[in-house]
Amino acid sequence: MAILKRTWAVMVVVSWGSAAIAGTCVPPTPPWMPTNADDVRAYADLLRHDAETYFTDVERYFRCLDQQRREVFEQAREVSGDYARVLEFLDDMRN
Repeated sequence: MAILKRTWAVMVVVSWGSAAIAGTCVPPTPPWMPTNADDVRAYADLLRHDAETYFTDVERYFRCLDQQRREVFEQAREVSGDYARVLEFLDDMRN
């Protein structure tokens, strides 16, 4: 039972840290949004395009994070199993 608890703790800690590992997902840069009404009128088409592009990039970014989280969670599951076997081996050695 102690092995199971330790293994579960490792999985939880690794899953919490998965966002930090997700180094290949680059968040999009927010577009410039003017506050001056003249600038809004002058750049309306560009502002619309930049905002739409930004939101598309945000969706892509979230999908990337979700995919990396799944990959790291699966990796953590495998490492957890490997670690459980190591702990069992060490317990057997003590007995």
